[in-house]
Amino acid sequence: MPDQPKEILQRTEAFEQLTEQELTPVLEFTKLREFSSGRRLFKDGEPAENLWVLSEGSIDLRFELPGGRKTSDEQTISSLSENQIFGWSSMIPPYKYKLSAYCISKQCRVLVIDAGQLMNYFRAHPDIGYRVLSGMIRVVGKRFQQLQGSAGQAGFAGAKVTVHMGTCGIAAGARQVMKALSEEVARSSRQNIEVATGGCLGFCQSEPNVTVHIENEEPVIYQHMNEEKMRRVFAEHVINGRVQTDLVLEKGEAC
Repeated sequence: MPDQPKEILQRTEAFEQLTEQELTPVLEFTKLREFSSGRRLFKDGEPAENLWVLSEGSIDLRFELPGGRKTSDEQTISSLSENQIFGWSSMIPPYKYKLSAYCISKQCRVLVIDAGQLMNYFRAHPDIGYRVLSGMIRVVGKRFQQLQGSAGQAGFAGAKVTVHMGTCGIAAGARQVMKALSEEVARSSRQNIEVATGGCLGFCQSEPNVTVHIENEEPVIYQHMNEEKMRRVFAEHVINGRVQTDLVLEKGEAC
């Protein structure tokens, strides 16, 4: 007998640490769907209303070609296997899918989670929201590291960018910072940039800190980070080596 939604979520990294009691409300707005080979689950640019978990089969995340031309594996950015979560855009404004998802196996079995109801549940239970959202951010970081590793290393000094989190509110802010960072990494030609998440540094109150560590240089901690500041730090510091001193956390300073 195929696994049921509860069993599938219990194997998913972002949800696996929840108790059965904590997980039960999520099942109320979660459903199972099946897709045959070649079917598109969602299209880039469409409203992102659901978070997805792959239970069985394989899925490719692809860019769409202009003019309605048929896509192929040449447009694939990432391939997903069982128990992986996708559709992050449903959790982050402007809530539109950035890539299309295609079933590439004989059959794909997926969980479809109503993202709006999931966020309402997190607001009502911030401790649960923090644990799940932190897990999601870890998954995103790992996935981008895998993509970078498969692409090879460029001839530049390596860099590690760590997004630090503290509370549920911080985790929500960190999602947007991580989204901006991930998009900038994907756009750049640099393949030796490691994306990671870390615990609170003790200075986080309303917005996450970000540490940038360029190979053979001292780490730099930036404070009060948001999406716009992350893009600026990536372009100026990570790519061009110019520390953004006005955003740096001074030693002993509280955010």
